[in-house]
Amino acid sequence: MIALFRTSSVPSLALAASLTLLAAPLTVLAAPPATIRYVHKVEDAPGKTPASRRSGFQQAMAAAFGRQLQRPVKLMPLPRKRMMGVLESAEGDIVCGYSPAWFKGDVDWTRPFIPTSEVLIASRRVPAPTTLEDVRGKTVGTVLGFNYPEVQRRLGAGFVRDDAPSLELTLRKWQGGRFDYFLATGVTVERQFASGELAAGFSQLVISEEKTGCAIARQGTLRVAEVNAAIDAIEKSGELARLLRLR
Repeated sequence: MIALFRTSSVPSLALAASLTLLAAPLTVLAAPPATIRYVHKVEDAPGKTPASRRSGFQQAMAAAFGRQLQRPVKLMPLPRKRMMGVLESAEGDIVCGYSPAWFKGDVDWTRPFIPTSEVLIASRRVPAPTTLEDVRGKTVGTVLGFNYPEVQRRLGAGFVRDDAPSLELTLRKWQGGRFDYFLATGVTVERQFASGELAAGFSQLVISEEKTGCAIARQGTLRVAEVNAAIDAIEKSGELARLLRLR
């Protein structure tokens, strides 16, 4: 009887051990945070200048979002004409430094937080314009595919564009005497003047001032609310002021 009892206890012990293992809590590994795919403009034509290469604003802005959201970041430099398509197809998550009036597409938008201005630059060959209407019917250097809603609204059919693939090539054409006026952002003009690429003697007319934001892919890995919260934190910490000096 004793031998039979000892033999029958072996499967009972094995069964008990199996039940203990089944009852033990399972350790589930958390999925790593999704990478933020940060899209920014790279010129798709020759003519990049030292000033355009030097600006590190977009890279620094991407890193700041990564720190605030505690997620890795992948930079995606693309030609301007491809950026919206990448957001709409959810191949990228975010583009910053634009407004819905300039950068149209099926995306969501954060609150505006990056100050910018649109300026008209005139050469020394012509009198300094005092109003935008002074250049109605005159050729103005512009960037291919870029919208200038305020200029178009005020000049209508009198807005005569001369497009170049990039602002740097627009500047070269202006310097070569192809036209006497071109449109740019104020911060770009400041950078080009400081680097010596834009010589003194030009006149400048501010057309508009506003704040731009970030376009967010609707099917991407980011949501507007969390990006707005990150923007709030970057502003309150004083980091945004430092980032803006990199433009």
